[in-house]
Amino acid sequence: MAKNEQRSSKHISSPHARESEELLQELDTNAEQGLSQEEAEKRLEEYGPNELEEQEQKSLLALLISQVNNPVIYLLTAACALAFAFGDTPEAIAIIVVIVLNTAIGFWMEFQARQSLKALKKMDIIKAQVVRDGEEREINAEHLAPGDILLLKTGALAPADGRILSESELSVDESPLTGESVPVDKDTKPLGEDTQVADRKNMVFKGTAITNGSARVVVTATGMQTEIGNISAMVSSAEDEQAPLDKKLQRLSRRLIWATLGLAALFFLFGWMAGKSIYQLVQTAIAWTIAAIPEGLPIVASIALAKGMLRLAKRNVIVKRLSAVETLGEATVIFTDKTGTLTENRLTLDTLQLEGARIRADWKEDGAKAGLSAQGNDTPPGKEDKRLRSFFRIATLCNDALLAEERNEEEAEEGKGDPLDQALLHFCKAYDEEWYEKLRGLERLAEEPFDSEDMVMGTVSKVEDSIFLSGKGAPQAMLDRCSRVLTPDGVKKLDEESRENWINYNEELSEAGLRVIAFAYKELSEKPSEEADVEEKLMQDMVLVGLAGFIDPPRKEVREAVELCQQAGIKVEMVTGDHPGTARNIGAQVAIVEDKQARAIHGSELREIEKDRPQEAVDTAIFARVDPEQKLNLVKLYQENGEVVGMTGDGVNDAPALKKSDIGIAMGKRGTQVATEVADLVLKDDSFPSIVEAIREGRIIFGNIRKFIVYQLSYHLSEILLIALVSFTVFELPLLPLQLLFLNLLSDVFPALALGIGRGSENVMLQKPKDPEEAILTREHWIRIGAYGLILTLALVGAYFFAREYWGMSPEACNNVAFFSLAFAQLWHVFDMREADEPIFNNQVTRNKFIWGALILCTAVIVAAYFIPTLKTALSFQALSARVWGLIAVTSVLPLLVIQLLKVLTKGRAFQF
Repeated sequence: MAKNEQRSSKHISSPHARESEELLQELDTNAEQGLSQEEAEKRLEEYGPNELEEQEQKSLLALLISQVNNPVIYLLTAACALAFAFGDTPEAIAIIVVIVLNTAIGFWMEFQARQSLKALKKMDIIKAQVVRDGEEREINAEHLAPGDILLLKTGALAPADGRILSESELSVDESPLTGESVPVDKDTKPLGEDTQVADRKNMVFKGTAITNGSARVVVTATGMQTEIGNISAMVSSAEDEQAPLDKKLQRLSRRLIWATLGLAALFFLFGWMAGKSIYQLVQTAIAWTIAAIPEGLPIVASIALAKGMLRLAKRNVIVKRLSAVETLGEATVIFTDKTGTLTENRLTLDTLQLEGARIRADWKEDGAKAGLSAQGNDTPPGKEDKRLRSFFRIATLCNDALLAEERNEEEAEEGKGDPLDQALLHFCKAYDEEWYEKLRGLERLAEEPFDSEDMVMGTVSKVEDSIFLSGKGAPQAMLDRCSRVLTPDGVKKLDEESRENWINYNEELSEAGLRVIAFAYKELSEKPSEEADVEEKLMQDMVLVGLAGFIDPPRKEVREAVELCQQAGIKVEMVTGDHPGTARNIGAQVAIVEDKQARAIHGSELREIEKDRPQEAVDTAIFARVDPEQKLNLVKLYQENGEVVGMTGDGVNDAPALKKSDIGIAMGKRGTQVATEVADLVLKDDSFPSIVEAIREGRIIFGNIRKFIVYQLSYHLSEILLIALVSFTVFELPLLPLQLLFLNLLSDVFPALALGIGRGSENVMLQKPKDPEEAILTREHWIRIGAYGLILTLALVGAYFFAREYWGMSPEACNNVAFFSLAFAQLWHVFDMREADEPIFNNQVTRNKFIWGALILCTAVIVAAYFIPTLKTALSFQALSARVWGLIAVTSVLPLLVIQLLKVLTKGRAFQF
């Protein structure tokens, strides 16, 4: 590959800036004869096959290892080893069950979400028409070499990068590579060396589709040297960002581990100095480890995220990576593509400029019907207005497209022909179907197909008793062919003042982001002969009718979704390969910017701004004509500025930025497979509002995760304090390791899981995004955990010593008092997770049906364990009298009452329970 790179850079640099003859000479090839088969094979050996390098995929073993590569698992494994070493087999087996359960859930979820398709490789499996030894032949695209002569025609996929030598009406869909929303008209003229990829009109690029015309092309780059190959290399080199939730959970786990090890070492030291047995000290250390580590945390976090995945799947959002759901909830900025995400991904007629009137197309009934409305003080013409009738006639007659319903049944899903021509037919049919059908049935007498050199198209038709010449094309080209203009009062001379006005109209519409074409006609005295040159002889001295502006319109639901994001403190920024005017127009319509005059940074100036004035880029909401490397740099710039970046994309050109962003969002309908491969989320409906739903769900999930962590850690703290206070004072173990595992597996999973899959607050999108650096638990949360844990501990220690000192119960019986008091107190503690400003009896917790199910299940399991002999023996349960059960009942309910009272007393204050 190094050899390939060296020759490529030396011999075929900037082919878009070279004259065709010069380029052919440098490549040692001939436009008519092509390469010889022998020479092609030599070059293939030197350059390598025309294919992209496959991306290495994580093996199943690596996927499995990643599930156990967790500090919590390390500590539990150490505790398991100690339990085996000292013969506590039941405890060791119970710990193994916890580890296996957590690993299996995580592995299964990520395995199900994995994408196994080799997207870039699949894009390579195409055939190529080439000229070799002076003969046309079809070969596998992977056998192409620089210097090969390609023959491209409508419907073909460009198999390599190449310089256009000759073409006929060639247009290419480059949206997967550049983001350009409409096909690009191509030509053969040399360009400046610094011309961006999106503006290289004399080149075709690997993976783009020929939508019209034909061309003869010399191959200038193959494989990884193509533009798509460069993007593939950027995808490989772009680093995956670890999800914020993963970082925070790991940080929390490390803190818990160090705190646990410190307490265990301290107790071991004091116990050893007091002459206690090593076995008792190790058993207490294991109990402490189990008490301190919320074993169910990884399980519940995974299931809570998986539940979010299922909810989002119902809203057309496929989540490939569990933690991606929560990450999107933390997003502070969303980079969105324009075409198809904010817009409908189809051209429609937007504005019609006639002499004396600028009017807009009004679409109704989902595009089935159309009308016209005036702009400003203009009056829309009626259907009998000659200006409108002339436009309608030209738009319908001077048109080679077919609507979907005009094609045969097998091809009826979409129309055929230039998207702009289809848009004209769509409007005319929606405006007056009867008129449209009448015109479509007329005979065409002669025609001049659209040519990228002349930039015009003309047709001659017999309309009623007249011979009607229809013409349309680039505004300047059509103005040069017109000497008269159609006004409300009839045909008048097109003088210099009037001509200047039309030039200004064209500039106004273009600056508004519309694609503009002009319409004109001429009534002929007789039918033209078959040899008549329509463009040269007939399309002169025409009557100008007007200008039409086209746009890919915004989706109706997008504006509300963008405003909701802004209300939630999320910046929505457009990053597109389209033109600045178009981007500003759409940006204003969907509320990304306030008006169409807002700043839009062009890709050509972005590199300088990023280097010298990075804040200017951060403060801008629209970036236009941006190439893949610039998209990637934008993501990096915003991340360095402390933002959590969500990036949408559908094309090959989006892949590096999708991979680098904190959350990559690919389009499912029109997205290339390479984009969906590297993304974290895939939108099945390609709709921006689906992103907003994902953000909402992400915020709810983070709130739920935070809630169940507070729930878990508060009662785990009470377990630690209970063991510490009893062990350090009377050197008895109030809770055995197996009891703790049994209890924690119940409370850590079922009530915590019920909290984790709650529906969340209705006001979640009214809150600002969290600081990306904010810990999963803030200072207030730690205070709350400490207060909850202390209240639980005081009740439990009080019950333990009351039973020991006043009733004289044995250590084994006191152990049972502590266990059952803690067991039920933990279950009732779930009701303490309501927000302080919510009612006591009608809140997120009490309305959660899963909470009630979890409480019933856990209560049933605890009671069953007390009565089933095998479990009763394994868990060291004693027969307890009615008065002991009364003490347990009071002890378990007391913390709930105290905490609820504190919530009422602190409601509306700076710190709330």
